[in-house]
Amino acid sequence: MTSDKYKVVQLSSVHPSHDTRIFYKICKSLVAHGFDLDLIIQHPSDEVKDGINIIALPIAKKKADRIFKIIPKLFLKAIRYPKRTIFHFHDPELIPVGYMLKVLGYKVIYDVHEDVPKDILGKEWLPNYIRSFIALLMTGLEKMSLCLFDNVIVVTASIEQRFKSDKTILVQNFPILSNNNCNATPHQRNSIFYIGDITLVRGLKEVIRAVDIVNHSHKLKFILGGKFTPKSLEGELKSESGWKHTDFVGWVGKSEFMEYAERSYVGIVTFHPIPNHIEAQPNKLFEYMHAGLPVIASNFPLWVEIVEKNKCGLLVDPMEPSDISNAILWVIDNPKEAREMGENGRRAVLEKYNWANEEKKLIKLYNTLS
Repeated sequence: MTSDKYKVVQLSSVHPSHDTRIFYKICKSLVAHGFDLDLIIQHPSDEVKDGINIIALPIAKKKADRIFKIIPKLFLKAIRYPKRTIFHFHDPELIPVGYMLKVLGYKVIYDVHEDVPKDILGKEWLPNYIRSFIALLMTGLEKMSLCLFDNVIVVTASIEQRFKSDKTILVQNFPILSNNNCNATPHQRNSIFYIGDITLVRGLKEVIRAVDIVNHSHKLKFILGGKFTPKSLEGELKSESGWKHTDFVGWVGKSEFMEYAERSYVGIVTFHPIPNHIEAQPNKLFEYMHAGLPVIASNFPLWVEIVEKNKCGLLVDPMEPSDISNAILWVIDNPKEAREMGENGRRAVLEKYNWANEEKKLIKLYNTLS
């Protein structure tokens, strides 16, 4: 990096330090292109990893810790940097911090990972009038971002429509290309596969019920990887009769991903049709495709465009276990066609749905700001 370039600091009060988009994509790409980068994030201690200087924030034990402990510490660490610093933050709760940093003379980028107002409208545990009010408030705050921040990065085309401006850059959350590919033969497969956040609206209860149905005629395991939110959901899912066919493997790292994928007929992405899901582009969908697995996904219009256009999987009603079980049975009983779907999905990722293409837009933005 040349001495006249700005220092780059990534900020998050929510995400873990190993977050795929923040650490493995954005941070590693910027370091590889010569930028001097710090990452202020929840982490056990300060360390340098892969050329990235991690500045540790305390690990939150509850949500209130983020507001009263983590965000104040993050802000105090941030204002110690010289004015020739670009701050790039990744959480909507840091919008006020972004405003203050901009007032202090720093360059600021807001990275919008999801459609926050739609996410709020989908929180059924909040009364309708409170949901509507908070969603409206967040819409206003985010619109102000276009006036105050130097740039806004968005992850999907639908979010880009909400932030329509010459300051808005679409950097989609596609996989990092690798040589990994599922080459297992059909007789080596005995499972279906899901990895990610384990929440009720991700449709895992319906998948467990679908697996129970399949096991009336076929022996099948459901490999489930991730973290339960809330923790009480673990007991709720374990009470399902289909849990006896479920292998819960906890958090799955990159090296383990292919091990489980090799054992699986298909990757599952059957999210419930809540507002924040319908136009989302879940990273796991493209990770399954990249691994050469056919996918079973929710029948949302955007996902129809991705899955059907590329002939890489089957679409189902995510609320109907029988629909999911029929799709699983089709994949098991049609190995040749399923393998072709997997190959089609991998080809689509190699050609267009990949981080190498998105990285170019990120680096162009940073070169402009620096």
